[in-house]
Amino acid sequence: MAQVHLTSSRISLIFDNGVNENGKPVTKAKSFANVAVSATPDAIRQFAAAYASLQQKALVRVTRTDLNDISE
Repeated sequence: MAQVHLTSSRISLIFDNGVNENGKPVTKAKSFANVAVSATPDAIRQFAAAYASLQQKALVRVTRTDLNDISE
């Protein structure tokens, strides 16, 4: 049976960057690699809020991307 092993995580903070010439929202992302695989969603959200408080642009969303190894 195959097993999944979480090997690394990355988070991205997505900020509002205004609108384009067509009036569509534009965003800008700031990514952080080497996030502890044990980091909880609450800890990530707390970090994102602290980082966003230092920025001029509004935080729109936070994403987490996990890399998994699948083995037998």
